Parts: sequence; C-alpha cells; structure tokens
Amino acid sequence: MRVHTVQQLLAGPRAGMWVYMGGNDRSWYIECCAGAARTVMSAPRSMRTASPAWQELGHPTPTDAYAHMRAVLLEGLDLNRGFAGWAGCQAPDGKRICNEATHKAAALPKLLFYTPLCDAHRTRDTVESMWDGPGDWIGSQ
Repeated sequence: MRVHTVQQLLAGPRAGMWVYMGGNDRSWYIECCAGAARTVMSAPRSMRTASPAWQELGHPTPTDAYAHMRAVLLEGLDLNRGFAGWAGCQAPDGKRICNEATHKAAALPKLLFYTPLCDAHRTRDTVESMWDGPGDWIGSQ
C-alpha cells in the first residue's frame, strides 16, 4: 500500500521545507514538486546540492504543500468522464443537491474526486468548491 502525506525534507539546501510525498516502506517520492525533484535527482550526485531546481522544491508549511498538491491534481481534471448508466448530479444547488440526471462525471487523477455532475455544474469552479484537496490517504496508487 502507498501512503500519501506531507513530510519535511531532511537533507539538501531546502531541509526543513515541506513537500507532499507518496511511498511505502521501501521508497518515497515527491509528488507536489515532482518536476523540480526530478531535475535535482537527474544531476550527477556531486552537483545536486548546487542545482538551481532546489529553489522550486518545498514549501514553508504543510498547508502550502497540501495546497500545491491540490493545484497539481486539479491540472489533471477531466470534466467529461463518462460512465455506464445515469446518476443524479451531486453539485450543491442552493440548499439542496441538484440531482439532474447525467451520464458524465468530473474526475481527478487517482480518483480522489469522481462525482456525477450535470452539464451546468461540470466545471472547474464547481469541482474546486466541492473538493478541499487530497489530504492524507492510503491506496494502491
């Protein structure tokens, strides 16, 4: 099983900064600043500490790391995920749930959010208002 949570960097020029990570008892990887982490790790070991990519790696607080991971996952938002059959739209609509019949959903990577939404509510703004972020979770991905 994989665990996804925030952790502090323990070494390197940005030690003490926070990142959103995934991993298990054998290995861990940075998810929120993945591009910068790959750049740092692709440099020869003797040059990693001097990599300018360190400046893009890590966040001052756990809250900032969660927010960055939320933004990364929202980049992968699929607003046209189809599914078999029909379901009621789950978007809040005033003091009730919309419940208009739909055969499409809004989905985020790793299925952290997979919710039937009608055409009117299947927007990024609706998803952002309904989904707080990844938080800590355990799964197979």
